[in-house]
Amino acid sequence: MVAVDGSEHSKKAADLAVDLAKKWEAELYLIHVLEEKGVPKEFKEFARIEKVPVSEYFNLVCQTGGFLGEAEVKAKAAGIKKVERICAQGNPADEIINAAERLGVDMVVLGSRGLGGFSRAIMGSVSTKVCTHVNCACVTVK
Repeated sequence: MVAVDGSEHSKKAADLAVDLAKKWEAELYLIHVLEEKGVPKEFKEFARIEKVPVSEYFNLVCQTGGFLGEAEVKAKAAGIKKVERICAQGNPADEIINAAERLGVDMVVLGSRGLGGFSRAIMGSVSTKVCTHVNCACVTVK
């Protein structure tokens, strides 16, 4: 399983995960976790005016592809037969850990730095929390 958020580190993590899945003929899960604070203020304003739930932004991000789609295209082009997208809302580290355990994955690959910014430096990084608590191999990519 690889966590993707559009950051350069997560793109490198996706490349490594694709290479590993190809080598071991493994299935590949692509996970993206959206925090509500990750919703652009423009969409929040649009949602307020149009009376659309903010959760629609989450559906839009997950269904239209974006960086999830890019990672999926790379994986399929590399010949990986089973590629599955997972979209979750909440705390990124917790959601990645829960998905890894639920799916029984052998490895989690994620970037050492995502798009979290300054608050993560104070509160602890997603990669540190995931690698500390997940019950499988964990690889962080710089």
